Amino acid sequence: MNFTLIDYTAFALWIFISIVTSYILVRKYKLFGGNKNVQKALTWGLILGHLIYLVWKYIFLLIF
Repeated sequence: MNFTLIDYTAFALWIFISIVTSYILVRKYKLFGGNKNVQKALTWGLILGHLIYLVWKYIFLLIF
């Protein structure tokens, strides 16, 4: 029922991937105008999306 080391490692990697992805999309390809605030919002959105998944997984493990 506990999270494994793989779960924590995947989340740490996802944070890095989110930062790199948002930098490439916003800064390099000028997606959404290339604004730094947009880059931060995209990064936080990706990270929070993964956090919501982890919470859902925890609840699912509690139920079953």
